[in-house]
Amino acid sequence: MSLDPVLARIDADLPQALDRLMALLRIPSISTDPAHADACREAADWMVRDLASIGFDAHTCPTPKHPMVVGKAGDTGPSLLFYGHYDVQPVDPLSLWARDPFDPAIEETPKGKVIRARGAGDDKGQLMTFIEACRAWKAVHGSLPARITMFLEG
Repeated sequence: MSLDPVLARIDADLPQALDRLMALLRIPSISTDPAHADACREAADWMVRDLASIGFDAHTCPTPKHPMVVGKAGDTGPSLLFYGHYDVQPVDPLSLWARDPFDPAIEETPKGKVIRARGAGDDKGQLMTFIEACRAWKAVHGSLPARITMFLEG
């Protein structure tokens, strides 16, 4: 199977994928700060809904701290595990941020466009690449090429 139609689908759906990422980046899921425990739960629930929207059997699993998210999809092929985390590091000191760290924005830099927000690179942006790849593959081919488990923790 060619990747070209999947890559074309990713390009075509980029505005919607960015909207989803920005929505996740707005959740202040700082796992080390008890004041953000509800936000961590919100982020986990958000991940469950997003995975379910593309056919994953997804749910949260309680832990002593913040819930894990487990999602499974696919019926055939090899078994693959994708790991990521929906929580972020504290933002202190806020004075070092040019903008609210939970108000994501796309900014032009000398090296090209970047997304500025807490978690954009570590790890919300990275875990969303897995999900968006699955979304595009499934949209083009109708099903995933493997049995996929998403394991996302906070």
